[in-house]
Amino acid sequence: MRSLRILGLLVFTLTVLAHLPGCRSKSGRIKVAFISNNEHEFWQIAKRGTEAAAKEADVDVEFKMPSGGGSAEQQRRFIEDLLSKGCKGIAISPNDAGNQVDFFKEINGQVPLLAVDSDVPDPSARRCYLGTNNVEAGKAAGELVKKALPSGGKIMIYVGKLDVRNAIERREGVVSALAGGKAKCEDQIKQMEKGDYPVQFGDYKLLGTMTDDGKSEVCRTKVDDTLTKYPDVKCLVGLWAYNPPAMLEGVKAAKKLGQVQMVGFDENEETLQAVQDGYIVGTIVQDPYHFGYEAVKILAGLAKGDNSVLDRKDMQANHCIYVKHRTITKDNVEDFWADLKKLKGQ
Repeated sequence: MRSLRILGLLVFTLTVLAHLPGCRSKSGRIKVAFISNNEHEFWQIAKRGTEAAAKEADVDVEFKMPSGGGSAEQQRRFIEDLLSKGCKGIAISPNDAGNQVDFFKEINGQVPLLAVDSDVPDPSARRCYLGTNNVEAGKAAGELVKKALPSGGKIMIYVGKLDVRNAIERREGVVSALAGGKAKCEDQIKQMEKGDYPVQFGDYKLLGTMTDDGKSEVCRTKVDDTLTKYPDVKCLVGLWAYNPPAMLEGVKAAKKLGQVQMVGFDENEETLQAVQDGYIVGTIVQDPYHFGYEAVKILAGLAKGDNSVLDRKDMQANHCIYVKHRTITKDNVEDFWADLKKLKGQ
């Protein structure tokens, strides 16, 4: 009789656990999630990486992309919904990270939280950062500006938002390269952060930083405004994936191809075509596929109780894992584009 009671209790316990919200997904596998900061094509490549890793790790992955340029509020709603459905780990490219630190700390105390592509100010709010060293990537973009304008000149920077750390860090990298090092321009960086333009960095004058709330059409309008207001601007720099195509459209419409140089970020196909055609000097590309792939592999391990997934040789200070960026110019764009098409299954 005692053994029957024990058996009955065991069956009851297993039945309750099976119905607890969030222990497993409907497939019976652990569920993890990836949340982007907007809905642009860049993240579709990351999604393919998450899917490949989920298959290898035998977990389910839910990929969320906020609409309308993305907002911190949408990301919060995603997280709350995912937790209610039993998600066991979340990777996020955070919007407005500075104002979400306490929220992220709370979530990170419940399930493993990774910051991807753009970090949070407090490393304790996530298990690790996975993505580009955005300051160094910004410096690479600054070197392209110097290549295009060896004698200096007036420039304008475009980016979606300045409440996102990757935007802040990339811009810092750009101007540090123009000035010949951050130590040579700390006062100017503070001036720039206050929005007090123009700011002189060595032989280069930064006219401003144009934000567009993650919307390509707004960026295009601001490019048109720049070209009208500053007919002597020499170079436009776009820090997010959709900025370079918007810049290109504006420069073409103004019939200033060849007069106004352009430097970009990421591997938008319009950007790559313009690099190949010689209209854009170059673009700094990241590796979104591996952002997604590595994030899910880490989350799967942590969700299964394997903390050794963070004991990596490439783990840097403050638990940062940097995925190498590349500079793409006319010299190497053809090979890079061919590899990218294979990755997309085209």
